[in-house]
Amino acid sequence: MASCKPMTLTRLVEIHYEELKTYIQRRAGSSAIASDIVQETWLRAARHSTKQPDKPLAYLYRTATNLLLDRQRQETTHGRYLGEIGLADEIECPLSPPDEAAGIHQELERLSVALDDLPEKYRSVFLLSRCEGFTLREISMQLDIKERTLEKQIAKGMQHCRARLIEAKRPRRFAVP
Repeated sequence: MASCKPMTLTRLVEIHYEELKTYIQRRAGSSAIASDIVQETWLRAARHSTKQPDKPLAYLYRTATNLLLDRQRQETTHGRYLGEIGLADEIECPLSPPDEAAGIHQELERLSVALDDLPEKYRSVFLLSRCEGFTLREISMQLDIKERTLEKQIAKGMQHCRARLIEAKRPRRFAVP
């Protein structure tokens, strides 16, 4: 006579997947959350494989319900915390909107072209000062140029870049034949 082997909990979750999901979905109000909870229930069942509970299906429903309650508590606590620090209503994305980012990118391209047009000595001084953050004294010592000369070179570099950026923003007029 063949012995009847009890069904594993994971197999029971697989067989009753839709029932469990529907049950949790009614309580959670979300199909995605219900799917996550049933999947988590399966994982718990896989870890619990050592001892078979007396009522395995009731055990799985209780496990799924507890997982949902845990998730809801976590969301409530998280929402309360965000409310306390003033972020619950709206969390703004730190990135610029796409149209603004495109404008910034174009502006940087124009600035790069303007910098490329500068003579090498002006460009290197300008970049050391404005991009690398060196002081006039540090640049003076590094390049062996007087600070007053550096001031003039930086000012000319800024004038050149500003003029090129303004020129690039002006609408172009085309000659009509």
